[in-house]
Amino acid sequence: MRRKGSGMMGKDARTCGALLAAGLLLAGCSFGRINSRDFAQPGGALPAGSSVAVLPFENLTNHPNAGQIAADIVSTELYGVEGIRTVEVGRVRSRLSAGKPPADAAASTDGQPDAAPADAQAAGRTLGVDAVLAGSVSEYGYQHGLREEPVVGLNARLVRTSDGAVLWTSSQSEAGRGYFSRDSVNNVAQRVVTRMIDSLRPVVAAPAIPVSASAPGGDRAPAGRLPGPEYSNDLPRE
Repeated sequence: MRRKGSGMMGKDARTCGALLAAGLLLAGCSFGRINSRDFAQPGGALPAGSSVAVLPFENLTNHPNAGQIAADIVSTELYGVEGIRTVEVGRVRSRLSAGKPPADAAASTDGQPDAAPADAQAAGRTLGVDAVLAGSVSEYGYQHGLREEPVVGLNARLVRTSDGAVLWTSSQSEAGRGYFSRDSVNNVAQRVVTRMIDSLRPVVAAPAIPVSASAPGGDRAPAGRLPGPEYSNDLPRE
């Protein structure tokens, strides 16, 4: 004869096991999905003090402003990189627009005003900078499944103006965190860009630690102290 108590205990154990499995599955979903690939040219670091401009990103999504949003976030994050002078993104757009032929300028007014330049090296020469950071947005929005998940995908490359060499490339994508926390496209985009710029740092040569030039025996600058990131509006005048 089967005991009633043991049957109930077996049922409870199976129920607890199912709940535990479901909890682990949801916990796994809450960390999101990340894809990251970065490549750098050996010995291709930029000299300290180089000027870098972020070009408008090519928008390959249905979001009308994804390219501009991505370029703005990248430009902001780039200000924190030691050893380079970042040109303000508004001045980059203004100078690129001014350098377009009248026919192209009229066409861009009807379409996307911040269209990505087809030739990154030529854009760098127009801006008079040492390198440009160009890229594209492959995903920017929400995926629909069991629930909406924010997803962002970016591709970028650092191009040296003098010879057109690609010094660094990065492809990053992330789907937002799932059931235990609410996430937004902007939050995901910020994390994607942070990882992207972190992979760029080794390609940029950091400046030397400054030493005080006072009287003999003067104090040196504190160990490990580096000058802060520089912000530049300096573009060649016409």
